[in-house]
Amino acid sequence: MKTTTALSLVAVAAALLSSASPATAGNLILDQTSPTFTPDTAFTNNTIVIQTTIPFGPGINVNGGATITPDATNQAEIEVHGTYSADAGDIFSAAYSFTADLNTTSSVAYTITGSATTIGGPVEFQATGTITPGLHKYEGTFAAPIAFPFPDSGDFSGTLVLNFATPGAPSLATPGSLDLFIQQVELKLDPIPAAVQAPSQSQNISTRANVGVDDHVLIGGFIVTGTDPKTVVLRAIGPSLSLVGVNGVLADPFLELHDSTGASLATNDNWMDLSTDDQTTLTGNMLAPTDAAESALVATLDPGAYTTVVRGVGNTTGVGLVEAYDIDSAAASKLANISTRGFVETGENVMIGGFILGAGGGGFSTIIVRGIGPSLTDAGITDALADPVIEIHNGDGDLIDSNDNWMDDPNMQMVSDAGLAPTDPNESALYKILPAGAYTAILSGAGGTSGVGLVESYNTD
Repeated sequence: MKTTTALSLVAVAAALLSSASPATAGNLILDQTSPTFTPDTAFTNNTIVIQTTIPFGPGINVNGGATITPDATNQAEIEVHGTYSADAGDIFSAAYSFTADLNTTSSVAYTITGSATTIGGPVEFQATGTITPGLHKYEGTFAAPIAFPFPDSGDFSGTLVLNFATPGAPSLATPGSLDLFIQQVELKLDPIPAAVQAPSQSQNISTRANVGVDDHVLIGGFIVTGTDPKTVVLRAIGPSLSLVGVNGVLADPFLELHDSTGASLATNDNWMDLSTDDQTTLTGNMLAPTDAAESALVATLDPGAYTTVVRGVGNTTGVGLVEAYDIDSAAASKLANISTRGFVETGENVMIGGFILGAGGGGFSTIIVRGIGPSLTDAGITDALADPVIEIHNGDGDLIDSNDNWMDDPNMQMVSDAGLAPTDPNESALYKILPAGAYTAILSGAGGTSGVGLVESYNTD
């Protein structure tokens, strides 16, 4: 089990029952002694922080990190409590979204409840669910059955209970641990009920590798899904990579764009040869390459599959970068995946893929990253990477997860269910549910081997 993205269950209940809506809506204030733990031994590795500013508006939020394990009571509980002041028409409502990586043989039940004492009687709401083994996303909304008919104030409380009891043997605790990453826990006291954040979208996808000739050029494929055309910026970078310490860069990249039939849609050698409008688009989006020899294209593409090819002018070689940027996030379409094929070497010349999750609704994105090698022989590649290894790093460079053989990953069934199981057991795949941010996928050969490989990132939401 990986614990690098674990956040605390404390955040679920505490933030659920502590955030406030803007300006004219009601207000929730936590007591100084809130939240409380019962039993406190059920929460380990805690880093609990109370915030007065949260992403969803003014109010109070509690978050932190923990790995939760069962104890002799079979339950872990967190309670928050405080005071509220409501305006007429306000509704108590909540939205929650979290991932749970459960390392047990049995499921764990969770219950989130909230109540407030009012002049007209109690206001209550409840959400229940089951956390199952493996990595999954859990989300939902709920609301009190009635709105406040007039301004009111009083006390409120909320409780999160985890039940680790072994089914059929309630006196025994389910062995194992539970890691959580909280994306959204929001309580609103407002006429408009809370809503779950929609998933983030892939805004930028890129791959760096050594660009050779013939079968060793850098080939990037991407898919636009949805209903609207999507405006993208494509770039082929070489000389400016030397500014970040890369040696042996591609001196003069040449960029090609093809549709799914292989037909050429556009090409570019030097980006400053583009039209004035396209150059303005690049500079306006801060995407103009820093070297005049680098290449770029601005294209508005219908939903479908596309291929970019990066090669060196005059069959020159060197380390290059192919990139696709979404500059039209409002369109009802998205960059759903990127797959880049190139020659995977060692050291600085492994294949490095990057993707940025953002825009959209800002919520969790479900991502599958694959490292493909042996099955490329079916496409006529004679020097395919025999044993690919894939790693995912966050924006700080920290390793989130890695995989050598995809069937050894604990979430391999999720990859298979998505129809993305590699066809060779030596190929690699990782299933992750990630918050918005920047990520890097590194493809290398096991034991320092080299060969033609394919790194892919799929957004499956």
